[in-house]
Formats: sequence, C-alpha cells, structure tokens
Amino acid sequence: MTEFLNLIIILVALVVFFIFKKTKDYLSWRGGALGLLVIILFVLKLISGADFASLGLRLDNYLDTLLPIIIFTLLGALILIAMRFRARKFKVGKWLLSLMSSYLVFGILQQLFFQSIFTSSLNELFDNQTLVVIFSSVYYSSFHWGWDAKGIKFGFLTLLSGMVWSILFLTSPNILLLGASHAVLASLYYFIVYEHNILEERLVFWRKKNFLQRMFG
Repeated sequence: MTEFLNLIIILVALVVFFIFKKTKDYLSWRGGALGLLVIILFVLKLISGADFASLGLRLDNYLDTLLPIIIFTLLGALILIAMRFRARKFKVGKWLLSLMSSYLVFGILQQLFFQSIFTSSLNELFDNQTLVVIFSSVYYSSFHWGWDAKGIKFGFLTLLSGMVWSILFLTSPNILLLGASHAVLASLYYFIVYEHNILEERLVFWRKKNFLQRMFG
C-alpha cells in the first residue's frame, strides 16, 4: 500500500509539472489547481505513513546539516557574485529584507513540495539514493529551466542547488534549514544577477486586476 501511494504521488507530481508549465497567472484556475494538487499530495504523503519529522518539519536535527548548508549557501553566493553584479538605484537594505522575508516562506513551501513530498517518495520507491538525487534534482530544475541563454544558465544553477538540497534532505531531513538556504540564494540571485526590480514587477502585476477578476475573468 505504501509503495502504491508513493507511486501515485510521483505521478501526480508529474501532472503538477505540466500544469505549472502552462500556468501564467497563479490567480487563475490553473493556479488554483496547482495549490489543490500540492495539498492533496501532502495528505497522501501523510496517509502513506510519513510524519512531520520524516518530512523535515523539525529542528531537533539542525546540527546534522547546518555546517554543509552554510558552506553551500556561501559558495552559492560567491558564484552569483562572480556571474554578474548590477548596481541598484533603490534602497537596497529594505528591498533585500522584504525579498528574503517573502522568499523564506516561499522557499520552505518549495522544499516541502520538492523534498518532503517528491524526493522522499522517490526514496521510498528506489533503493539507489544516487538515482533519487539525480531524478529529484532534474525534476526541481525543470521547473526553473528556460531555453534562452539566461534560462539555461539559471537551469544549471537550480540543477546544482537541487542536487545539494536533495542530498542534505536525505542525510537528515530539515526543510526549514533548506528553505532558509533557498531564501538567501534566491534573493541574492534577484539582487545580483536579475536585471530588473523583481518586487516592483510583482507589485505591478498584482495591482493590474483584483482577485476575482483574475480568478474568473
């Protein structure tokens, strides 16, 4: 029964990927479907026998992977700085704090989906953790991949980070630490490499139409 549920989880997660690729607006029926499917996957994971600790919703094991996460996050920051640094004309401190705060929540939610649900389900199905890491990192990267020069470069960055996060999750699951690492690196990417003000773009996007118009219009 457990193997069957984990297989169903993997198959539904693949459906999530295809819907995600066709979703341009999260306040649409496709965006709602994505949220609903992720909730269903989380419930299925709990039904399969997983508990909060095995899903990484814990802090009692933070010392197991704290140092590797810090080292990886620092190395990732150095790689981003080496790629390209763009001077900013807005108030950097407040902007970066706002971005990191929002990405801390978003990063934990992403790690919950990619690691707690997808990677752990793969790990239940395959005895070979090398294959689990490869498949899970490719799956994670596929959500971020693009086919222009910037998209390919970003795809390789996410492939590397997905691989490291998967290894650390399998070593000692803790998505709170992984989410924090995700938040730092994503924020630095938008601060150091990204060409535009991502927060301003998001605010303009949300102000264009109200919620009901975007949902049903």
